[in-house]
Amino acid sequence: MKVGILSDTHNHLRETRKALDALVQNGAQHLVHCGDVGEDVVDLISATCLEHGIEAHIAIGNCDRRPGEEAGFSPQPPKIVRAHAPAFVLAGKTCLAMHGDRPHPLGQALASGTFDYVFTGHTHAPADEHVGSTRLLNPGSAARSRLGPPSVALLDLATDEVAWLLL
Repeated sequence: MKVGILSDTHNHLRETRKALDALVQNGAQHLVHCGDVGEDVVDLISATCLEHGIEAHIAIGNCDRRPGEEAGFSPQPPKIVRAHAPAFVLAGKTCLAMHGDRPHPLGQALASGTFDYVFTGHTHAPADEHVGSTRLLNPGSAARSRLGPPSVALLDLATDEVAWLLL
């Protein structure tokens, strides 16, 4: 199974459409957004999932929270599971998506050894590292990269290989 990973789209529809097209054209069978999505982009991801018969997990980022609210926006459009830090299993691999703006919960998730993969965003810069038995992947930003061109990641769970798609 191939997982398309994107983050930090900040409601930029044109850039997100380009990212989603690249992921789906390269075989993504599931999507993960690591937060700072934007409400219009949530709808775009839902429409993409419906069109291609796939599903998505979306983490709530710091820019996705309403002022004064901790939980963030909660609508669950079709084909999407949306939470602060959704945990899920794909192809027998335990996964967690979180935005990464809170170092303590991220550190706890990595130290727990519970997850095969933790997908994160927030930095707008790609990252791929191992922390114990957990692989931490940050796809960078699909719309507002801080290092180089905008990017997304495509993870093949069968081979553990990551392809970085520059947009």
